[in-house]
Amino acid sequence: MKKIIKQLASLKLAVFVILGIATITAVGTFVEARYDMTMAAKLVYKTPWMFGILGLLAINLTAVMVDRWPWKLRHSAFLCAHIGILTLLLGSLITYKYGLDGSLRFGIDQTSNRVILGDTELRVFASFDGQRFQTIFAQEADFFAINPKKNPMVVPMGIEANAQIIDYWPFASAAKQTRASQNPRFGSGVRFQVHNAKVNTSEWLLQTKPTDLASTDFGPASFFLGPWPQVFPQKNALFLRPNGKLGLDYAVTYADPKRKTLKGKVSEGEVIRSGWMDLEIRILRYFPNAEETWEFKQVDRPTPLTTSVIKILWLGKDYFLQLNDLLKIYTDTAAYFVAYSNRAEELSFKLTLKAFHVDRYQGTMRAASYRSIVTVPDGSDVEISMNEPLKHGGYTFYQSSFQDGPDGKPIASILSVNKDPGRFLKYLGSLIIVIGMILLYFNRRKTSRASAPKEGVL
Repeated sequence: MKKIIKQLASLKLAVFVILGIATITAVGTFVEARYDMTMAAKLVYKTPWMFGILGLLAINLTAVMVDRWPWKLRHSAFLCAHIGILTLLLGSLITYKYGLDGSLRFGIDQTSNRVILGDTELRVFASFDGQRFQTIFAQEADFFAINPKKNPMVVPMGIEANAQIIDYWPFASAAKQTRASQNPRFGSGVRFQVHNAKVNTSEWLLQTKPTDLASTDFGPASFFLGPWPQVFPQKNALFLRPNGKLGLDYAVTYADPKRKTLKGKVSEGEVIRSGWMDLEIRILRYFPNAEETWEFKQVDRPTPLTTSVIKILWLGKDYFLQLNDLLKIYTDTAAYFVAYSNRAEELSFKLTLKAFHVDRYQGTMRAASYRSIVTVPDGSDVEISMNEPLKHGGYTFYQSSFQDGPDGKPIASILSVNKDPGRFLKYLGSLIIVIGMILLYFNRRKTSRASAPKEGVL
């Protein structure tokens, strides 16, 4: 046993551990610079290599202390340093195992306790009567750790054949596409152009199902696609009603009560003269049944616009699904929704966003500072700013960012949520290390004074 402890406490092993930590940290720095923090954690910081070298460090520190037994007073500085580092490692391990790090988003006057985490999961919902959906599959899924290209993941699909996840792209650029569908469960889709002497823009209107009413707002007027209301509103609006393959029925309403509603029929390529500010609406494309899809292209590194994508094989057909999106598949017997998303965890209490304030640099839209006024469960209002977090129920809430609406005004606040059960041990370990440094300083002074030649002595 003494020989084993001597080997584990050797200087050679200590040098190897230090060089190993330095090498892994350097690699992690380059990976983080090329990709992002999430990828660096998956490739470097949360790998068996990092855990192994830190475990070896803990063994080396413990063996050194055991090798010096019995301890003397002069060992106090070195013991504090070693115990402090071990305490830090223990606190970090507890936080890694039982901690939480995510984000909470809520709009003004909204209440939420739903924290979005970095982990991902796959869920399948099915409806066999066209109304009620039930969860038939739910599982955490880290496709980076277990590459489905080598190990396809089997996903049960109710009474139908099983699906398979056969590929995973960590980074992909996405472009939205609208195309015709043969499925009568899908609603219609219309792409139209609005133009006059000063305006020239186009947009899609898409129904999720035939009974839905899709809408968009163009400032001077609103546009609707779907069933007509029993009474048209008194405002500037264009109502489009699908009429199968024959085209569209339209109704143009006005804010001026003296003007009568204009009705007619329109097909692809034809123009509706609205009478609002000389605006003309041209129907560029019309699908009686349309579906919205995404086109993906795999890229080498992340950008603010990239996302991760999985490839699903089911009944001989490939489907692509991006992170935090929903894939809808309809068959003759059922409707299936496949969700690939970040895992969410619900807190035991809820917060309400009462107000949000943002200060911007003069003459720009850049945010200089921002803060949330949050109502906590006891009914009191607390301000969370960039430098003043909220601590409640064992969690710490930091002001992370916010979301602007179409008019440039903030509509939602985003908080970072952190639970660090090992924080006390990490603080304690740091304090013990500092005490060790202080003891080392005074011990060396005491030793130097004792070894200094006394006055008058040669």
